[in-house]
Amino acid sequence: MAVDAMTIDSTQRLQSLYVPVSDGVSLAIDVWLPIERIAQGERVGTAFRATRYHRAEQPSSPEPEADSNRAAGELWTGAGFALVVADARGTGASFGSRTIELGPREIADYGELIDWVAAQPWSNGRVGVYGTSYEGQAAELVAGLANPHVVAVAALFSPLDPYRELFYPGGCATSGRFVRWMCASQIKDGVAGAVERLSELTGLSTEELSLPPPVKAVDGPDGPALLEAAVDDHQRNVDMHKLLVLAPFSDDRLPGLDWQATTPGAARRKIEGTGVPMLVRAGWLDAGFAAGALRRFATFANHEEVEIGPWGHGGGTFADTLRAGGTLEGNLLTQESQDRRLVEFFTRYVEHGETPDGRHSLTFATLGTDQWQAVGSWPPEGAEVQTWYLASGCRLAREAGPATEVRYVTDPMASTGLSNRWLAVDLGRGAGYADRQHADEVLLTFTSEPLAADLHLAGFPVVSLRLATSGPDGAVYAYLEDVAPDGVVTYVTEGCLRFVHRATTGRAEPSGLGVPRSFARADRLAVTPGQDLDLVVELLPVAALVRAGHKVRVALAAHDAACFERYGPPDETFALHLGEDSTLDLPVLAP
Repeated sequence: MAVDAMTIDSTQRLQSLYVPVSDGVSLAIDVWLPIERIAQGERVGTAFRATRYHRAEQPSSPEPEADSNRAAGELWTGAGFALVVADARGTGASFGSRTIELGPREIADYGELIDWVAAQPWSNGRVGVYGTSYEGQAAELVAGLANPHVVAVAALFSPLDPYRELFYPGGCATSGRFVRWMCASQIKDGVAGAVERLSELTGLSTEELSLPPPVKAVDGPDGPALLEAAVDDHQRNVDMHKLLVLAPFSDDRLPGLDWQATTPGAARRKIEGTGVPMLVRAGWLDAGFAAGALRRFATFANHEEVEIGPWGHGGGTFADTLRAGGTLEGNLLTQESQDRRLVEFFTRYVEHGETPDGRHSLTFATLGTDQWQAVGSWPPEGAEVQTWYLASGCRLAREAGPATEVRYVTDPMASTGLSNRWLAVDLGRGAGYADRQHADEVLLTFTSEPLAADLHLAGFPVVSLRLATSGPDGAVYAYLEDVAPDGVVTYVTEGCLRFVHRATTGRAEPSGLGVPRSFARADRLAVTPGQDLDLVVELLPVAALVRAGHKVRVALAAHDAACFERYGPPDETFALHLGEDSTLDLPVLAP
């Protein structure tokens, strides 16, 4: 359905309209304006955010005060910016259909919308693109367009490489969460039958499901009819969850699913070529996004300001297993403080037009404390690697014991619970783990003696194993835990590795960027039952303090039933070599 281009009234604080892009598809946007500045003849910078989760909910009245983006609108216009929020094609009130999530056509759409914004008489021609999660990934991909109007990007709680950091960590599919995400997204898109599919997945009746509010239509009497026509287009959206099992390698490319085409990490050269300054924010326990934040910081040439803290997904919740009673109170932690730093970042480049100086800064919190530190490079100064050995008697020792073998009959029901770091992404709260004493009873554990001094971890712990499995494939899950003097076992971090992905492309660097590995189809290695495998398992990065008197534990499993695909047979047995063949390398900071 063709929609005529609508115009902006610069005297209105909020308006909703369609903007057509070059292939004729009309996209719904909301525009918030600092009308007082514009009335004085000033030109203003713009903060731009694109989403596939509805740019706004249908309000109860047309006044800005009733809009679901009121807080964001007031934040940006109060700072003197325009705010533009767009529905991605095939979603919300936008027309078109989706052939792939975050594909090249979608990203090109955002570039065209940014051109439209920059051409407005009230615009100073400079735009900052920001977003959280999916929207942050989109913002980073927009940076690669080399659009001259894009002068700053903020990628918040979003992946550099979604294959490694969310959908296939260690090559193991988090399909349990992905299917629900895809179904919930289709409900937002208005796809017929999506509610019934979610009911089937969750076991809840359609009446029991908590469904999202309807999307906001554009302004004017034709808004509702145009929304209905747009939703008709959405019926052709690709159903990605059916494709996930067909793309278990990082270089798999299918119509509708292409990891490389939608991965900011693969667009590194394009992004670097723009010189666009970036603000990056991540939580240590938020899926695997902290790994991407560190890799981005250490490898991208752009000016970067990176923050990693005890945040849940989106930054609105607290997540620190070693300080379970902590809150977002603190100079750096609160949502208001996060918003202030974002506005200040855009003020420098979008409002004032400053030239980035290319510097890198990383500010990170240490879990288990309220301490933060700032560094200009990674690994940080004073970083070193401390090696521990998996030894007989379920011991974790500083010296290698005699070469022995232990057999472990795996438990297919082992689980990290329903609020783990992968599922919490969709729960609106920080990752949470109960005392792991009971969970560890069915795992293979190795525990140290009480520490004589505090141990400050900072980096990617690495577990190396020589192991044989009874199946033709499988996976190992390794958990790093803190055992308190009273016996309470606390989750610190984890890593997993599907055995066919065990090939590495370089040396492990626990204090650096972990284990280089391609996850490419050409690098897959066959698994022969009973044959020893050398496995180098990268654990997700963490900065944490394990206190004196506490013990360090490594716990091994063959499955996490909470949300991962199962790769081994139900009766799978591991034969693990102890002594020098199986180690834990901890990245630590000198006292």
